[in-house]
Amino acid sequence: MGQARRLLESVKEISGKLSRVQRMVLVGVTALIFLSLLLVAIFGSRGTEYDILWSDLSPQDAGAIVKELEKEGVPYKLEAGGKVIKVPKDSVYRLRLTFASMGLPASGVVGFESISSNQLWSTDFERQVQYTRALQGEIVRTIKSMDPVEDARVHIVLPEPSVFVTQQKPATAAVLLKLRPMEELTKAQVKAIVNLVSSSVRGLSPENVTVVDSTGRLLSQDISGGTLEEGFSSLDSLEITYEFERNLEKRLTNLLNPILGPGNVVCQVRAELNLDLVKRETVTYSQDPILRSTQEIRETFQGSGTPSGGPAGGLDVPSYVTPSAQESQYERTETIHNYEVSEVKEATTVAPGTVKRLSVAVVLNKAEMDEDFRDSIVQTVTMALGLDPARQDQISVINMPFSPSPFEQAPAPVPVWQREYVIYGAAAAAAVVAGTVILLLLRRRRLAREKEVEGEEAITPGAAPTEAAPGATPEMMALQRAREGVERLARTNPELVARILRTWLAEDER
Repeated sequence: MGQARRLLESVKEISGKLSRVQRMVLVGVTALIFLSLLLVAIFGSRGTEYDILWSDLSPQDAGAIVKELEKEGVPYKLEAGGKVIKVPKDSVYRLRLTFASMGLPASGVVGFESISSNQLWSTDFERQVQYTRALQGEIVRTIKSMDPVEDARVHIVLPEPSVFVTQQKPATAAVLLKLRPMEELTKAQVKAIVNLVSSSVRGLSPENVTVVDSTGRLLSQDISGGTLEEGFSSLDSLEITYEFERNLEKRLTNLLNPILGPGNVVCQVRAELNLDLVKRETVTYSQDPILRSTQEIRETFQGSGTPSGGPAGGLDVPSYVTPSAQESQYERTETIHNYEVSEVKEATTVAPGTVKRLSVAVVLNKAEMDEDFRDSIVQTVTMALGLDPARQDQISVINMPFSPSPFEQAPAPVPVWQREYVIYGAAAAAAVVAGTVILLLLRRRRLAREKEVEGEEAITPGAAPTEAAPGATPEMMALQRAREGVERLARTNPELVARILRTWLAEDER
């Protein structure tokens, strides 16, 4: 307390020796220095930028990495409960390579490198467990190489082999995926993961692979459809219809934008598609048969009596030889024509995707529109999309002014030089500079006025020089002469002295 009191007294003593102008200049300079130090402290703390070294670390890996960072003297920051480690941005890649050579993080995925070559004393069960774990790790590494996947876990169940084929249980697998932020897996990617896992495990069919994400959604529920032979599922049909409609809308918008300008047309298309797979077999017979073969049978008999075998056309009728007064003659001819009927078999598979009906709505950003312009738009859209009245296709074209979008109504971003904190900082700096300049000008004017008073004292008549007191310093002598000059001036010219005093008082009040 004593030192603080002495320091305060010293400051007061020094301040008492200074004039008012000097004190104001000192305060202004001190404030300017303090403001400069504050700005340096604020902006200087932003000099070191930190970036993520590792994320989603286990406590063991985080502890080992922090220990190595402290050993090397590298500054770091811990976030997300110790799962994220940040280091200076310019050291990220160097540290990653260093820790990779050290085997950190160590609790990563284990693959086939974990299988030891010396398994002489291992049991069959231990070897099977080790193989399953290594296989799971290799599949995880492959799945994590996909862009949307951040992390993955795979569980494989390999049943024990059975001597009876009918009692052999199938292998199963479950895949848990953690996706990156704002990422989604398409159905094709999920199907690829299912086929990847099933092809990596012996005896595992795609139907026995389950894929879920970290939120608990079952991703492998409806991925069987999508081929021409299998047909399309309900979800596939919705996606195909949606993509078809968006494609037509995009084509229609690109067609009308050059006419009306970008953003002045909105198009909506409603499509009804026939996504059923149809197979037809057609058999066609020709009306003009083709002669394949001809068979002719001819019988001839000459002589008396009845020809052997009985009369023609009889069945099991015995023949008797009868006397005849004249000679008998018999002849029979039978011709058989075999025709081949022309047959054409045609198998037709009708691919899904036939358009059953189209409904088109077009809205134009126009307050008024004549009928000729409307008819031309209708005709253009009809020709562009191939609308068919036989399918009962419909089109509607209306005009109405669009309301401005919220993005158009939003104010433009404020430039840096117009932001509030920049304006306040510039105003404070300008005030400090202006105050310093004003103080310097006032000081200069006061010095000029003092010189003027001294000049008037020098030319005042009747002024007698003052004898210097013994031991007086030059400053004391100058002060004595100035006081005597003022007294003489007050006696000889009191009006001038009064005017000078009024001027000083007016300046002090300002």
